[in-house]
Amino acid sequence: MNPRNWFVLLLLFFPISSWAENMIMLRVHHSFDDTMIMLKDKLDEYGYKVAHIQKCDGGLTDSGYQTDMYKSIFYGKFEEMRQLTNSHPEIIPYVPLKIAVMKEKDTVVLVALNPETLSEFFPDKTLVTQFGRWASDIRAIFEEVLDSKRL
Repeated sequence: MNPRNWFVLLLLFFPISSWAENMIMLRVHHSFDDTMIMLKDKLDEYGYKVAHIQKCDGGLTDSGYQTDMYKSIFYGKFEEMRQLTNSHPEIIPYVPLKIAVMKEKDTVVLVALNPETLSEFFPDKTLVTQFGRWASDIRAIFEEVLDSKRL
């Protein structure tokens, strides 16, 4: 992926100063389509539902950036998020959760904001615990996608 694309991704997803600590990232050697299928299956296995899949490469290409394939998956446990946003409306801009899926030559890169990063801004104990659960789930899901055999 072109370095400019990474910069755009970072600006869109990670407006926090120390970006590396705030991302959960994985590179896999599956095809883009297989990775998308596996990721959606694993999200479902963990009780998450996909709300929306947004194709992002069209807008980037129109702006002059070179991309292979790039999609964002918006997902969550909707009843859980409904309860959390009712009691803590300040987290509404951060849900549903998002995973960027980008093809880069012969690999696919998965990138998500580490939800634990939000604890710095929302120190409420209930939210900190929830952010930790989400981070743990994202790491486990990414690991299972990595360990999955190709379809």
